[in-house]
Amino acid sequence: MWTASRIQAAADSSVTAMSIKYYAHFLVEEPDPRGMQEYRGVVELDGQPRLGREYKEAVRIIARNFGRPAQDVKVLQWSRLH
Repeated sequence: MWTASRIQAAADSSVTAMSIKYYAHFLVEEPDPRGMQEYRGVVELDGQPRLGREYKEAVRIIARNFGRPAQDVKVLQWSRLH
């Protein structure tokens, strides 16, 4: 059985990066008449962002998910989940 699992593992040569999860507390500017809306939750980044780019990546993902431009998103709190 051990040999069979090693052969299968060797055949599966594609390796994908793990996602990284962050807790985020943020505001999103919504179209009129709603204005700024507050949200809290987990933001998941695919792969490893470049050092110092986590914040920008999170803003980009949040904006994309809400269908808003990045300038409409303001992150208030941001921390990596372990």
